Amino acid sequence: MKSIITIETEEEREPYYKVMEEVIERVEEAFGKCSKRKPFFGGDSVIAEMTNRGVDRSVECTSSIQAMISAFEYVHDGWGVAILVGVPSKDDVFKTHPMNFLNERTLKGTFYGNYKPRTDLPNVVEKYMKGELELEKFITHTVPFPEINKPFDLILKGESISLQLRSNIAPPTTTNQPVPHSPPHTAQPVLNTSEWQNRKKNVFQAAQLSDVTDVGSDEMELGDELPDHGCLQEDEIPRVGMRFAQLKMAHDFYVTYAKKAGFATKIRTTTFDKITKAPINQAIHCNRDGIRESRVKAPTRKNTISAAGCKARIYVKFDKDVQDWVLLKVDLMHSHPCSPKKAVYYHEYRQLTMHAKCVIEDNDEAGIRPNKTFLALSNEAGGPSNLGFSEKDLRNYITVRLRTSNVNADVREMMRYFRRMKDINPNFFYAVKLDDECKFKSAVWVDARCRASYEYYGDVVSVDSTYSTNRHGLPFVSFVGVNHHGRSTLLGCVLLGNEEIRSYEWVFSQWVKCMGTAPKCIITDQCRSLYRAIKNTLPDTRHRWCIWHIMNKLPSKLGGYRRYGALYGDLNDIVWNSRTEESFEDDWADFIDEYNLHNNTWLSDLYDERCMWVPIYFKGEFWAAMRNTQRSESMHAFYGGYLHSKTSLVQFVHEYDNVLGVKEQRELEDDAADSRGVIPCATTSPIEKQFQQEYTTSIFRDVQIEFVRKANCRVSAVDEQGPLVCVKVEEEKLLNDTILCVPYDVHFDRSTQELRCECNLFESSGVLCCHCLEVFHSYKVYKVPSCYILPRWSKKIKRKHTYVKSSHDVSRSDESHVAFRGLCAHFYNVAQEFLGDDEETALLHVALEETRAKLATHRAKKRSENVAETQTNIGSQSSNDVGVDDIQGPSKVTTKGRPKSKRLSYALEKSIKNSRRRKQKNSPPVVRLQTFQDINHCAVSGLNVPEQAGGFMSLLSSFNKKWD
Repeated sequence: MKSIITIETEEEREPYYKVMEEVIERVEEAFGKCSKRKPFFGGDSVIAEMTNRGVDRSVECTSSIQAMISAFEYVHDGWGVAILVGVPSKDDVFKTHPMNFLNERTLKGTFYGNYKPRTDLPNVVEKYMKGELELEKFITHTVPFPEINKPFDLILKGESISLQLRSNIAPPTTTNQPVPHSPPHTAQPVLNTSEWQNRKKNVFQAAQLSDVTDVGSDEMELGDELPDHGCLQEDEIPRVGMRFAQLKMAHDFYVTYAKKAGFATKIRTTTFDKITKAPINQAIHCNRDGIRESRVKAPTRKNTISAAGCKARIYVKFDKDVQDWVLLKVDLMHSHPCSPKKAVYYHEYRQLTMHAKCVIEDNDEAGIRPNKTFLALSNEAGGPSNLGFSEKDLRNYITVRLRTSNVNADVREMMRYFRRMKDINPNFFYAVKLDDECKFKSAVWVDARCRASYEYYGDVVSVDSTYSTNRHGLPFVSFVGVNHHGRSTLLGCVLLGNEEIRSYEWVFSQWVKCMGTAPKCIITDQCRSLYRAIKNTLPDTRHRWCIWHIMNKLPSKLGGYRRYGALYGDLNDIVWNSRTEESFEDDWADFIDEYNLHNNTWLSDLYDERCMWVPIYFKGEFWAAMRNTQRSESMHAFYGGYLHSKTSLVQFVHEYDNVLGVKEQRELEDDAADSRGVIPCATTSPIEKQFQQEYTTSIFRDVQIEFVRKANCRVSAVDEQGPLVCVKVEEEKLLNDTILCVPYDVHFDRSTQELRCECNLFESSGVLCCHCLEVFHSYKVYKVPSCYILPRWSKKIKRKHTYVKSSHDVSRSDESHVAFRGLCAHFYNVAQEFLGDDEETALLHVALEETRAKLATHRAKKRSENVAETQTNIGSQSSNDVGVDDIQGPSKVTTKGRPKSKRLSYALEKSIKNSRRRKQKNSPPVVRLQTFQDINHCAVSGLNVPEQAGGFMSLLSSFNKKWD
């Protein structure tokens, strides 16, 4: 470079000369010494004369639009480049002749010299703290903090480039120990620029040499807590000054600590060297840092927001002098609870091992279903919780990487299984009923975890016996409850020898013996044996029939009537929308008269037993939102993924193990998700915020539905009698493009803030209805009484069964197979660790060959002893089974005339369904208005019913048409 020309288009300003001198120094560092010409005022002709028609490069840094235009017009045609650095006003317009561009001049611009705040600014700060970059000489004014607006006026006038704001609090002094903050509003002496710069250098050097264990905020924010370090060694806890040979080692160290402490991590920032592009520092944070808002509308959002403003982090920096990585900052305080037990279910720590991948690939190639592969891996690991990944991870791997004995022996092995489970956990319960010939009749078994969960979920139990899943045809009876997430939970299982009253009485007596107390409410199908057995053995239990089974029989019982379509709609309206027992009885009588159904014995029997199935007769009773046995049906469907009609009793009880393990894992995953974050509120109501903090996510979604429906409610009338108020709330409902207003009476006590709605949603499911929420809103109640927050749905309660692990039969296979699987798993892990390097792989092969030779020599010496020991073990094993060998297999079970299939009523339902489908093509469905609250939970509400569907008459007519 020959020369540098500085141009001042206005009057001379000393501050800009300092900036220009700094620019010239930087240019000379890059291109060598140059001759300099003093600043002057000039124009196009002067520049053209001095430089032979223009300069090669021009740089504008004044923010003046005229200077920008001149800088572009001063450059040489053909190769001249003008660079704009200053930022003009938003109203300025860049005007120049188009010929300047046609003459191949180049115009460029940059903000802040292309410095990136996240990656480059830390380097600038570091240079300033080390004294390599002097900024004080550019400071033209010093302004006290109260006059903070004055610098903007000075800069706009062009009288200043950069300013320094002076505070009345002095910078911290330099020591090797942390210095406490001075009291607020205390005057301190102000240091000059050079002293302040020196002290900054000292602080930086002290930070590198200090050996402080933890560096965090001096005042811990409300809610901050330190994770439990009881299970950690001292060298496993991060501290300032720890050094690592590689950055990955530092990252792995913190990730290992986070997993043991109970949280997840993420790399927040990484700074790279501008020349070598190698990392020079990195910040690793807790993954719940920051406060983030979701762009998805709150009512439709499905994913939780995990951000909690957590400050836990480490800062690791590369030490150029020692050539290693050092921890400069460590903050161990978290703004949220940390749980090592729940952290294993975080997706950050769920990963497939190489052994699992090999098994998945082999099984997928053989056509084995993913759920079977997952169960095989969980059996090998001792349960799903020991795998370190979920079934979803297994399926994702397949999608992404691979493609997108006799009867007596069966019973005896099942008995051995019961004994092994009892040895593993004494709280495991089982009871077996034998006949006089020592033949198997029935069996009840309950896992220890299920017994503990019955304390919380045993208030409402669903019992269903319409499922057959084994080669002996033994009916399978399941006891199913609802957990605090609203999911079905398995409480116990029964295999019945027959469906007689005495068999069920024995089952319920053993159930009470196992659990200690009878359930408060029980729901079953219309089995007469169940009805009598419950009445005899559980007299204090409220019994209810499954309404789904009853309403599903309408096509077969009434499908032959000519006016079946209208009849079906009217009957549904009476059953679901009756407000009182008297109104139901009156409407039922009118219904029988209108359709002349006095001689229908099935309807007459239903009416006589209306207290067993009609919803209005269960008004004010808590049923955990259950009115049918679909909980058991869904559990049977879950079992159907593992069992079939040829399943032996041993396979059945083993699959029971697997079902328990999967249910346990899902509940733990739900608990972990609830502890990690919450879904956002749909409204600004403090009541919704109250439920958000108390209820689990799935139950809180039901609460949000009621808050959304509250927008369609309004108070139409109020009848006040002292503190008692009767409020009439109208809810708008849209049906076939018609808005209907359905009234509900809500009784409210202003003194106790207690209320009750005639829809009875809270009494039946434990969730406040939209009508009660509207009354609370009208009377400005911003916090609901504690009686409306049920502990059953709470996520803050520590439940005992969560500390009990479900029993898992680890001895179901031969001991040699167990040892073989353990050795394979060990070798896969070793091979995975040393697979990346050829030399390490070769050493591993050599070590294996040496070990094989040593084991062959050892086996030759110990062969005789091993044989004798094996014989001794076999003898002792057979002596433990005395008494079990006397048990005989069950006799063939004869059911109550129902067809043999997985579900005993499956064939009849299939024929009715096929007949109904054929009739749907000829007649449209009839839609009836259903206004009562319970209709939202009715399984029949979505059923399309034709005019004359199903039934014996329709089947008979179809046969006649076929023969014709």
